[in-house]
Amino acid sequence: MSGPEHGLKPLFDPYSIAIIGASDDINKFGGRPIRYMKEAGFAGKLFPINPRGGEIQGLTCYRDIREVPEPVDMTVITVPAKFVVDAVRGCAEAGVKSAVIFSSGFAEVGEEGEAWQHELGVIARETGIRLVGPNCMGMLNTHSFAVGTFSSSFEHGWPKVGNISIISQSGAVGGHTMVLARERGLGIRGWMTTGNECDVDVAECIAYCADDPETKVIAAYIEGAKKPEVLVSAFEAARRAGKAIVCLKVGASEVGAVAANTHTASLAGADAVYDAIFRQYGVWRAGSLEELLDVSAAASAGHFPTGKRLGIVSVSGGAGVLSADIAAAHGIEVPELPKEAQRRLKELLPFGAVRNPVDTTAQMLNDMNLFEQSMRTMLEHGKCDAVVVFLTTIGYSERMMSQLREVLPRLRADYPDALIVMSMCCRPDDQSLLEQHGYLVIEDLNRAIHAIAALMHFGQSFARGPAEAPPAVPADAEAPPAEPLAEHEAAALLARAGVPTVPSEIVADAGAAAEAAARLGFPVVLKIASPDIQHKSDIGGVKLRLKDAAEVRAAYAEIMQAAAAHAPKATIEGVLVSPMRSGLETIIGVNRDPVFGPMVLFGLGGVFVEVLKDVTFRRAPFGPDEARRMIAEVRGKAMLDGVRGAKPADVEALAEALSRLSAYAAKYQDKIEGIDINPFLLGEVGQGGVAVDALIVPRD
Repeated sequence: MSGPEHGLKPLFDPYSIAIIGASDDINKFGGRPIRYMKEAGFAGKLFPINPRGGEIQGLTCYRDIREVPEPVDMTVITVPAKFVVDAVRGCAEAGVKSAVIFSSGFAEVGEEGEAWQHELGVIARETGIRLVGPNCMGMLNTHSFAVGTFSSSFEHGWPKVGNISIISQSGAVGGHTMVLARERGLGIRGWMTTGNECDVDVAECIAYCADDPETKVIAAYIEGAKKPEVLVSAFEAARRAGKAIVCLKVGASEVGAVAANTHTASLAGADAVYDAIFRQYGVWRAGSLEELLDVSAAASAGHFPTGKRLGIVSVSGGAGVLSADIAAAHGIEVPELPKEAQRRLKELLPFGAVRNPVDTTAQMLNDMNLFEQSMRTMLEHGKCDAVVVFLTTIGYSERMMSQLREVLPRLRADYPDALIVMSMCCRPDDQSLLEQHGYLVIEDLNRAIHAIAALMHFGQSFARGPAEAPPAVPADAEAPPAEPLAEHEAAALLARAGVPTVPSEIVADAGAAAEAAARLGFPVVLKIASPDIQHKSDIGGVKLRLKDAAEVRAAYAEIMQAAAAHAPKATIEGVLVSPMRSGLETIIGVNRDPVFGPMVLFGLGGVFVEVLKDVTFRRAPFGPDEARRMIAEVRGKAMLDGVRGAKPADVEALAEALSRLSAYAAKYQDKIEGIDINPFLLGEVGQGGVAVDALIVPRD
């Protein structure tokens, strides 16, 4: 919702603002917001609150928030921590809709502060007042000049109005980001820092911006998620609305799978989980503040190509080669231009290279018409999704820049939807002019092409439309019991959940093992069946490729001896007999993340998972389309496509198994800590796949 009914509208777009702890001193925390709004021209109403009464900065001052004769959308609370709870209670009694709490001294400092912060949360829940903070730097609305912050940044400049909203859990980082954005000339819609998050958290703020018609780009600094369901819903809402979210996530090592009781858990650190969430919902993860702003600035222009073909135009052959190398590192294609495009370019540039990258040579610097015609050829006949243009320092030449000021607007008028990035040095006023015409101007080629990669990422994410629904969990599927499960029991549960598993029989003596092997068909595999032995091969509890009854009897005896020697206290239910299967080894599984719940893992088996950790994750549940994207992310994807004469693997069967596993894990997430299917053997196209080893770890 974006209208008055949205719970956060009074915070993001307040019309009437009260300042509790207001001051005549414009340099104090209680004086700065009033000063800033008066200087900027806030069109709403201001109500200073101070027990002294009288006037503050020329405005009538009220002794108590309950004395204000008009409705108040937002209060700014600047009093010491020990007075904040009473101040918020007064706001709630007065019908104030929201409050921004600057004050520090809460959960970040000790038990007393933690108790106060808890009480603030209780008040918010019981009364409906929305609280930001405590210990935050507040908010800003650049359109209305509503200022709920003590930041000194407005003493040296006001941000340009635009379509980027900045959300930060850290006040200092958020304030720094806003100033950096202002210095770059980026257009800001709104700015919010959430601090200790006693009530409103970063996820709700992102959700508000995803629905705000004036916000087109959301730049977020995140340390953790208190409301994960709200966060992923906000991500998906922004994706559906075609809004780019650029996220700088820190604290990667703090949360994750501490008890590595499955392969899946050992690979599911917090960083891997957040990476997966961002990929699943189309969020671009930035690695630095510079990247956060680069990509946000690029996205604010609104050009999101759905393909990955890059055209390169350069006045330098070396810069062209450098650009191609950078593009390859980002997974961007630099295809040979169509023959017609090359022919036309060769007529224009007989001494240039026209294959792609296009090297115009220094000849172009003496004839700007060559540049214009070369660009028109690239845009009309090059079949590129984006074009990066390296013009080195010609922006500092008034002679050449005056010609570019004529050429580039004409090009934009004829190709309004083209993504064109100018990698060049120029003066700030010229950069601003080019950006007004929809060009991106980024001096460094690596940063320029990195930004292009982000825009292509958004374009593909927006284009894929609504996600496919996850499959229904079969009616006869059951939740796992609370006690440990033997492998055959886990396999039976997964089979009923729709995950194909290899047939097996459990036997209690060597003769029965030989008979079962004959029924199932040689060669067979024998495994110790025990809920207390998870890693069977480590103790000699697995025997492979048994070709006849004699080998089966001998293997049975060896397994029982190994179990007695290495796990004498384990409960032994017998030995599991299964037909030997072949195929490409993969691993699929589930790990319960403490924040986001069940996360499904996929990776290739063997060295890919053991050494390279070449795995990917998705939040359950999801449909086959998300499973296919998941499968395509692993670095060893070529193994699935077929290498060295091998035929392609049955990726569709794998996607079906992953999506069915995700649906089962989501339905019974309160009962499941982890699932390991290792290996899940994948046959050729049309042959399907099958789980040959299964482990389910109950939640308790």
